[in-house]
Amino acid sequence: MLIYRFKVCFEDHDDFLREIELRADHTFEDFHQAILGNLGLDPGMLASFFICDHRYRKLKEIKLIDTGQIKDQENAEANNDAENTGKQSVMHQSELKDFIDDPHQRMIFLYDYLNRWTFYLELLKILPADSSKTYPRIYKSVGPVPRELTATPMQIPGVETHMDFSFDDDEVAPEDISGMDQVNDQDFYNDDSGDSPEDLINEE
Repeated sequence: MLIYRFKVCFEDHDDFLREIELRADHTFEDFHQAILGNLGLDPGMLASFFICDHRYRKLKEIKLIDTGQIKDQENAEANNDAENTGKQSVMHQSELKDFIDDPHQRMIFLYDYLNRWTFYLELLKILPADSSKTYPRIYKSVGPVPRELTATPMQIPGVETHMDFSFDDDEVAPEDISGMDQVNDQDFYNDDSGDSPEDLINEE
């Protein structure tokens, strides 16, 4: 079995580098999980791999989920023609070896469709597997996780998040606001000026 060693860079961060080794029969979902697991990223975000040419121009997309499958199936059933059903490449069904056609294959990993965090991937080596090692594995790790990746990203629609409606000791709870209708109008005027609502009316 062959092993692919990929270099992983993040946007313009020169101090960040990961080298990840995977078997040729690993899927892009395995690659996706290896990246997210090492960086501690949220697996609930939409993501895609793009097969690229040597200038990182996108040629083919491999998605985390098939976002068009349901719609395409409905269209095919409406037309009574199953052959019209479109099929996207999805990570769990796509093995690395089926998309590697260059000894220095380049790819892009796009994480979180809202922020569009971009990782640049390049195949560094193809080597025989070591039976004493478990793959995927991180071969080399340089630099911390970029700070912007630790911010809360936009989640996939339908994934519930915890909403904290608690109040700190120095905050006003909703039930405390009900007493604000008892505030005297005089409280909204500057005591130092001596002005009152009547004085303002008389001045007019």
